[in-house]
Amino acid sequence: MRSSVIFLFILALFMFSGLAIVAEVSATTINTLVHVRVTPPWDMIDTGIAECIVDAISYAESRKLGVLVELETYGGYLDAALTIGDRVATATTPVIVFVSGGKAFSAGTLISLPAHIIVLSPIATIGAMQPVAINPVTGRYEPINDSKVINPIIEKAVYYARLRNRNITAVEMFVTRNLVLTAEEAVKHGVADYVARDISDALKYISGKKVIAGSTEYTLSDFLRVEEYSCGIRSRFLSILSNTLLSSVLTTIGIMATIFSIASGRLEALPLALVFLFLGLVGSGFNPNFISLFLILVGAALLSIELFLTPGFGILGISGIIMLSTGFALLPTGGPTYIAPDATFVLVSRYVALGIGVGLGSLTAFVLYKVLQAKRRKVVLFELRGKVGRAMDRIPAGGEGFIIVEGEYWKAYSDEEIEPNSLVIVVDRKENVLIVKKYVGSS
Repeated sequence: MRSSVIFLFILALFMFSGLAIVAEVSATTINTLVHVRVTPPWDMIDTGIAECIVDAISYAESRKLGVLVELETYGGYLDAALTIGDRVATATTPVIVFVSGGKAFSAGTLISLPAHIIVLSPIATIGAMQPVAINPVTGRYEPINDSKVINPIIEKAVYYARLRNRNITAVEMFVTRNLVLTAEEAVKHGVADYVARDISDALKYISGKKVIAGSTEYTLSDFLRVEEYSCGIRSRFLSILSNTLLSSVLTTIGIMATIFSIASGRLEALPLALVFLFLGLVGSGFNPNFISLFLILVGAALLSIELFLTPGFGILGISGIIMLSTGFALLPTGGPTYIAPDATFVLVSRYVALGIGVGLGSLTAFVLYKVLQAKRRKVVLFELRGKVGRAMDRIPAGGEGFIIVEGEYWKAYSDEEIEPNSLVIVVDRKENVLIVKKYVGSS
């Protein structure tokens, strides 16, 4: 009996020790939030913003940090919103959304729903998630009521809401009836969590809260601090190109310039036309990675042709520089965190690529400078001044006659009389007439 009690005591001791170890492993405190802004002028939810937020979450996960997404937006593109929403839903670190301005409509609401905590400013409103399409002819927004489009959005929004225990009925009405809720109403009906005046106030509300992300329970520290996260050049460039009007203009210019280049036989202008065309295609949804690679390869080839195969410096070299610059701007800043061996490796790779571009650009600029310097010099095909020739006939004083100099016949003028076969020296030239005088010296 006594041995059984001792055995049970030891077993219980091991069990409690194991639970303590598990609790210690699975519980993590978050002290810092990575702050990403989706606010004017970068308030359109597009491909660039999606890439920026996804990268920020990956960055935070790799360093055991939380994420704070600040929103003030009318919405954006559905594909980009779904990309962000899915990444937030599967994040293994806490993601907090704070609507700092007066609105987070449509796509802004969709990307907020899967967040672990939603905080709204007192003047904020959310909802109005019915999808719309842009008529390319009129440029107007037209509501979409097709169930083939509406139902998948409803199911995705409901999935996000159910994942975070939010009001499913209200979320459905966001899509079907364009329901809009104020901050107080959103908290009252279980769509949002808190109302705060600013980020500092929001941090006070969420401090000490426990959040389960993935298989880990996180505790938000009482002394949370914010680390600013800046979107990369590529993300901003993609956001600019995602503008529907700009994308249409670039595509139109590219197509028309390509047609005119081929039709007129001025193929040297074709590379610039392709730059406009490809930039327009990026805004239309084409993979920017492939277009970046194409622009870099073609740009390097054009620059090499201009420098080593063709004389001077012209449109091929300029086109090469433009293509290289655009291609490097569209280069991805890095791969997924679990693939990249080290952040330093990604940074060094980008610096190497930029170094190559700067080096080629500097070489091209030097060649261009030398070419322009040479073009400023006066072109002289035949310099006859100081050359000695022979008079072919008599040249009267103040008159003209013919001479031979450097094996060529020239009309000559002299202020003094010159006999035939006399040596003369060229002192000047006026158009096609040489000014000569008697040559005093040995023949």
